[in-house]
Amino acid sequence: MVFGSIASSPLGSLNPQQALQLANLYLDNAYNTNDPAVTLVLCHDTETSLSHARKVVKHVKNPVIVEGIAVAYIDLGKLLEKHGHGAQAQTNYKKAEKLGTRDSARATRSRSIGNTSNTTSVAGNTRTPDPVDNSPVGQPQQLQNFITIPAHIFSQNMRPPAIEFRLPEADERLNNTPQLAYCLSLLQISWSTDEQLEPVVFNWLQTTEKDTNEQERLRIMATEVIRVFKRDELKDGKAVAEVVSLAPVLNKDAFQGLLGDFYSGIDNSGLLNFHQLEGLAQLIQGVDPGHLSADDLVKILRLLSNRLKDTHQQSTQHMHQLTLAVSHVLDAMADTGVNGLDRETLHEPLSNYLKELKGSSDPYLVYQAAYAYQALLCIPDNETPWQAAMRRTGKVIQGVSGLVSAVKGFDLNKFIEGLNDIQKGFDRVAMVAEVVKSAYDDVSTLAKSGQGFLESLKEGLCFDRKRDWYSALRGADVMIRDGELATFKELVCKAPCRRDPAFQWGVCQRLGDIATDPVWDTDTRRDAVAFLGEIYRNDEVWGQLPSVKQWILNILMQL
Repeated sequence: MVFGSIASSPLGSLNPQQALQLANLYLDNAYNTNDPAVTLVLCHDTETSLSHARKVVKHVKNPVIVEGIAVAYIDLGKLLEKHGHGAQAQTNYKKAEKLGTRDSARATRSRSIGNTSNTTSVAGNTRTPDPVDNSPVGQPQQLQNFITIPAHIFSQNMRPPAIEFRLPEADERLNNTPQLAYCLSLLQISWSTDEQLEPVVFNWLQTTEKDTNEQERLRIMATEVIRVFKRDELKDGKAVAEVVSLAPVLNKDAFQGLLGDFYSGIDNSGLLNFHQLEGLAQLIQGVDPGHLSADDLVKILRLLSNRLKDTHQQSTQHMHQLTLAVSHVLDAMADTGVNGLDRETLHEPLSNYLKELKGSSDPYLVYQAAYAYQALLCIPDNETPWQAAMRRTGKVIQGVSGLVSAVKGFDLNKFIEGLNDIQKGFDRVAMVAEVVKSAYDDVSTLAKSGQGFLESLKEGLCFDRKRDWYSALRGADVMIRDGELATFKELVCKAPCRRDPAFQWGVCQRLGDIATDPVWDTDTRRDAVAFLGEIYRNDEVWGQLPSVKQWILNILMQL
């Protein structure tokens, strides 16, 4: 049994021998690592696999496998004891004893800390573990599907980051619009009684929550800012940034009015106003999902899709900005479960256009187009099941909306199981003819352009079927937004697509955003840079991907 197929299978589907093999692989690597935090994670994975093996072995009654499980429990106990976890060690020794193994000396593996030999002794018989298959990027024969990051990087989750401003007295003049947005955001949050608030914030909230006139004054000021913005014919970058900062604190009517103004500005402008385009994208990103209707998003997507096609001969930078805006709209549609896009007039033309962009010589535009395409694939069109069956075979698979909504009451293991299920669905849905044609197109494009980036990403940036890296990145976005950086790190290490070049590009992009955003504290930004450094240096676990390394260097040069 090849480890790659075992590790990628749901644990419940493994038979006792497979579960024991998986436990032994985790345990071997736990003995061979020098990082205590990694050791504990691997010990936990070992125990989970052994628990499953012990449960299902009762039905097959195989004494050799029972003995092997007992051996592994004893070795696990010894390792935990060595790292100061005596109580857990005793628990594992007792489990071994219940399986009938009392002579720990007889049933001990030939393991030692730092021993790189994979030959093990089970019940007195020497055996060599099954070979581990080689990954596409040449990972060595270790526990290849397990990626670790040093424990000190993103060591804990935190409250979502926010730029704090001086809080005004009642009727006091405010300094700027972001300060107004900060005040209104504090009033909107339902603070729990056990949350640690700064005394000045706590006192201001207590006072202002009792002062309805002050609350109304702040809301009127926000409305006035929007009115002034609408009257402004120039709408430069500074004005757009000011009004966009209010988006998360506006009520639905005020937000709809602001959204309509951005839409009209883009629709009626002869030359595309990129300040308004960027502002529209930020509006959609930061708003309460309940403020956006499916009809709003479809209209905006149609507008941007048309402008994207009209801008075909424009600079690569313009194309990138438009594609990025389209991505944000598609993200919002996928997250909120929008469906029924008109296939003939919107879904298929946009899909084909994004596919065309993979021929671009700019790797960043190619990546953004691939990202947008993955988002589009998560938004069903209005084609009937019968029509779909006439075009292609396959089965309906879960979209990204279920995954991203699940993050809010977050269970990382369940989320990762969802990614595994989606990847299996994607693999089944892909048509052989499309895959063959895609491979031919990729080879032709590479032969003409010689782009190392496209070569290394031709698998990850697939334009012919859904891939799980998009859903994983959307989950990562929610974690980063909510300050769940330790959970984000765990997702990066455990996601089934963690070695996919496209996923790594997306992770690096998000780490670069954290490193350059002053809203995060210095330690967090430093951790983001260290995370990038780990991906750049550690070829053994991340793979030696030139495009990813170049992307990291470009990010670091901007710091």
